[in-house]
Amino acid sequence: MSEEEFISGPHRVDQPHPELPQALADLLGRVTVAGGATGFTADTELETLTDTAQRVVDDASTRPKRRHILTAGKQHTLAGAVVLRVGEFPVERHRAEVEWLLVDPQVSERGVGEQLLDAAESHAVALGLAQLTLRARSDAATEQFYSERGWTERGRWPRSLRTGDEQFHDEVWLTRDL
Repeated sequence: MSEEEFISGPHRVDQPHPELPQALADLLGRVTVAGGATGFTADTELETLTDTAQRVVDDASTRPKRRHILTAGKQHTLAGAVVLRVGEFPVERHRAEVEWLLVDPQVSERGVGEQLLDAAESHAVALGLAQLTLRARSDAATEQFYSERGWTERGRWPRSLRTGDEQFHDEVWLTRDL
């Protein structure tokens, strides 16, 4: 990818474009194959990724107070996306979970992840939320990324994520007060 390639966004998705589910599935696939922590493994079938992306977009469309999507794009490709899910129960409605922060591996060094996370935090404040939570696969660079942005580790579940045969990672629970 050339330096001249312009990345637009982040943009809040209010009315999902009909092609968003497939674009999100494609991004999910690129991030997963590159080793990103998406909840899937590199051998996950495209149909599974597509079905999952479709469910997320459908939920954002039909339950706009519950799930929110923000995107960044380059030309006709999704360069990144962040998905927020507002707490469903009364005792959780002051917070949202960052379900996914996805950045195309080709633009991972261009600040897209930071821009999407900042936009998600601003969007959460605009919604009147007081806290964000997320779960991440343990990785020194990932943990540093969130720590430098004001996120606090609240717990860790050792070897709870299986990413391959005999390949396990800790799951790290993080929060950010807004």
